[in-house]
Amino acid sequence: MTTSVLIADDSPFIRTAYKRILETQEDLEVSAVVEDGRAAVEAAEEIELDVAILDVRMPRLDGITAGKKIRESSPSTSIVIVSAFDDWTYIQDLVETDPSAKAYILKNSLDDIGELIRVVRQVRKGYVIFDHVLVDKLVGYYERHISEELKQFSKEHLSLISHYARGFDINEIKSILNLDDDTMESGLNHIFSNLNVQRKNVADDQIATTIAFLNQCIALDAQ
Repeated sequence: MTTSVLIADDSPFIRTAYKRILETQEDLEVSAVVEDGRAAVEAAEEIELDVAILDVRMPRLDGITAGKKIRESSPSTSIVIVSAFDDWTYIQDLVETDPSAKAYILKNSLDDIGELIRVVRQVRKGYVIFDHVLVDKLVGYYERHISEELKQFSKEHLSLISHYARGFDINEIKSILNLDDDTMESGLNHIFSNLNVQRKNVADDQIATTIAFLNQCIALDAQ
């Protein structure tokens, strides 16, 4: 099954680069390329769209607002925000309501051409995905601000959460961290319990865990 992708960015260079990257994959089809947020919304109303890749700052309409409007008319469309700004205000605005199938990725991370392809494929599974730089910042907030007596997560747990928040599948995490099934399950159960996540399905568990950890870390940093 082919994934239909829209690209919206006010930089001609970026639009061309993303299009070339995605079109190397047989399962990805770039169906529209536009230069601002309003044009993205209009294009999404005219075509069947699976994923919208939106620059966070564009003329006429910013990427996050455009993403919200696209989701209003097409709830099944996944939203990938690409940004030069690691600003939590943007991120919280993106995931405040309906965080499923949304990603916030920093432009520098897309120097690795495989990352854009990975994120597009993973966001179609319904995951909420944060850039690795953002996830590392969250972990840093946790480690700096949580007291020893209140600390819920070991470095191993934080590593698992980090990969989870980046949208890796459970089997991928097991392989990356070299975990067996029992260790993985035990780690997840500990994380779910301490973040008050009620297990449902793979995507819902991933979303609830990521958002709960995001909110906890931002709250710690604000203290």
